[in-house]
Amino acid sequence: MSPKAHRCSLPVVLRLGDSDTHLPPILPGTSLAARCLRHLRTLLLISPSHPETRVHYRSRTKIAAENERQVRELPPYLVHPFSSVRKWWEVLMYGVLTLHLLTLGFTFAFAPHLRLGVLMRLQLFDCALCALLGVEFAMKLVTGYVSRGEVVLDPRRIVRHRLRWWNVLNRMLLFVPYVLILDELVVGFYQDTVVVYLCMVIYLYLLCIWRFKAINWYFSTVARSLFGLSEKQIRYLEPIMDTLYVLHWTTCLLYAVPMLTLVLLDDNRFESHFLVDVLWSQDQRRDHLHYPITHRERLPVGANYRAYFEDHVPASSICAEYMAARLSDLEYNATVTYRYLRAMMITLKISLQGGHSLSATHHFLHEWTQSLLLLGGWIWSTYILLLLIRTIITADASSTRYDEILNEIDAFCRTKRLGRSIHRKMSRHFGCHYRMHYFDVRPIRTQASDNLRRTVLMEIAYGPFLSRADVFRELPLYVLQDIADQLRFELYLEQDTILAAGGAANSMYFLALGTAAVYTADGVELGHLIDGANFGAIALFRPEAVRTVSVVALEVCEVYRLERTDFQKLVKPHGYALAQAVKLAEKRIQERRLSEEGSAPVEQYFDTFFY
Repeated sequence: MSPKAHRCSLPVVLRLGDSDTHLPPILPGTSLAARCLRHLRTLLLISPSHPETRVHYRSRTKIAAENERQVRELPPYLVHPFSSVRKWWEVLMYGVLTLHLLTLGFTFAFAPHLRLGVLMRLQLFDCALCALLGVEFAMKLVTGYVSRGEVVLDPRRIVRHRLRWWNVLNRMLLFVPYVLILDELVVGFYQDTVVVYLCMVIYLYLLCIWRFKAINWYFSTVARSLFGLSEKQIRYLEPIMDTLYVLHWTTCLLYAVPMLTLVLLDDNRFESHFLVDVLWSQDQRRDHLHYPITHRERLPVGANYRAYFEDHVPASSICAEYMAARLSDLEYNATVTYRYLRAMMITLKISLQGGHSLSATHHFLHEWTQSLLLLGGWIWSTYILLLLIRTIITADASSTRYDEILNEIDAFCRTKRLGRSIHRKMSRHFGCHYRMHYFDVRPIRTQASDNLRRTVLMEIAYGPFLSRADVFRELPLYVLQDIADQLRFELYLEQDTILAAGGAANSMYFLALGTAAVYTADGVELGHLIDGANFGAIALFRPEAVRTVSVVALEVCEVYRLERTDFQKLVKPHGYALAQAVKLAEKRIQERRLSEEGSAPVEQYFDTFFY
């Protein structure tokens, strides 16, 4: 269950905080403009719904602390990389970037076949997309970034990072409006000077391949934000999406390059001139004002241009079949869409090594249906090949092992016929436990030296929560190291019960990460526990103690548990330290009794009940 399902019934002083954003409250009489500005400021702060938030901030406490830092120390215009604004802007940028790259390929490949009005509309559309990509570049200058696991929000560091020459060059190559020169390239095509045009098409193809990393990054945000896909599912989809991008661009390249290179072949000068003249006069009926042909005499192509071509084509022509296909398009008045789909069909045949046709006829429907079937088989075989290669040469074995255990969970749930909700909970518990990468701590703990193991455990346990436990203040450092060595890790998902009222008390708990709610035996909510809190210390000193409250996780909680038997064994040789701890525990117990009798406010009761 989502933590949003929790309906807090506490007074403000006992909640996690009056506002997770730490912005000033909206008072009565506040103007509409001020309310809008505050709402906009909220959208610029870190958002728990951003898919990257839980990777870097694993509890509501850390999210609130990050927002407090941004509100208190940083300029109000600064955008957090995990804010709501960035999440929805990245969703928009995925669509913009994808449309930009797809439009570039189609427009540059089929520009000679597009009417002037259509070409101008496509240019305006792509210029609008480039403008949005330019806005993205400007927004990056006021948006934080992640460097080696650290979220950088210092404005000076952000500007220096974004304005490094390779970052600027990489961004500018993306949002330059290349379509503005397209009209000049088409003029060059009719002037039989196509070298620049050809180089531009190939350059844009390489640029599209280069931008796969950016597209996949935006795609992962969309997949996790809108569709809730897991990292495993995203890794499955990315190669398929990249294949479709390559298919589109290769289709455009396959159609444009032969037409552009024809003029470069000296032995086919007649064919190239004939093709240009037919496109100029018959296909789109160009005019002398926008697309003049002044460098040579035009061929006298009449209505029966196929007969003229057959009469004048050289006997040694090697592109007669290609020219016949182009003439067929003119005879049947083939649309640009038809030409694009046919080029895609040819691309599929070549990529699948299926150049021969098994269709009953050469009708387009038969050819395209066959190609779709072949495409499905090719994507599947390519996907299997990629998985095999990844398994063999992957450098991140922990991810592979993690996927294998997820597959084991899938097989277990299918075999035992468990419900979908249980399946999802098991997978999520495993993912939160190992943070999407499997690791076995046992060989690390057994093979590391005693000093190294104790140092690592103290780094994990002592700083965050052992030092905050009042009952351990009198214990020496080496005893705390022994205690850290005995802690047992447990993980609880939302609405999981950490401990229940009325049960036997035999362990103390340390809340490393997360937020938990405290309830009395009759269900009255007393307060919240956050990162670094500890509870149940009375169990270490009273064997007959019984739990008087219940603690329920409000979000994913990482908890460390200390057993009474382990604690007593560790501190038994230290009688004085143990006596001081027992004295402090008795003091806490006495304070709790007074609070139960009504002589202490609720706040003090909440502060002492878990001891």
